[in-house]
Amino acid sequence: MATRLFQYGDFKAVPRQNEWLTGVFATAHGVNLNKTGFKPINLTIEYGEIVALAQNGLDANAGYNISRVEASSTKFGVVLRTTDGQIGVEDDFIERPRSRTAVSIYPLASVNNFQVAVPVEAGQEPTVGGAVYVSVASGKEGAVRTSAGTNEGVALAGWTFATTKYKPTKGSGEAVIIQRVI
Repeated sequence: MATRLFQYGDFKAVPRQNEWLTGVFATAHGVNLNKTGFKPINLTIEYGEIVALAQNGLDANAGYNISRVEASSTKFGVVLRTTDGQIGVEDDFIERPRSRTAVSIYPLASVNNFQVAVPVEAGQEPTVGGAVYVSVASGKEGAVRTSAGTNEGVALAGWTFATTKYKPTKGSGEAVIIQRVI
């Protein structure tokens, strides 16, 4: 099954340590504050994708309405790799949440203190400690990149790359771990 941001392959013959699949916490400190994300029916998202957030209602504990990242986006969350809403494994991996279900979102706010694996835009060369930008380029929205460019990316304030890019599977999909430490 082809995906929009991340191309999976078979498992590697010899897995390497710390090569997490997209949407997995590499480290997390404190309480798990993930919230429910409600998406439009026609929005197909992937694990590890960064999405734009809009509060769903007035209650601070309510879930979020999610959408693709645009140049005007200011609040972001990452789609966590959870087991809710999954219907089966295709090509050894569950690549995205089931359609028409709510998903687990971790808000990428200024109070976070964790690392998470996300897809990196093809051709980008992240460096440890470098600033993180979320792609807004057509078909690449939600992957991370190393610069804003002209209508190419929006800054993820306070976040840095914790690793260089890596391939967790035999596929061509590349991931990187981003972090925010307080």
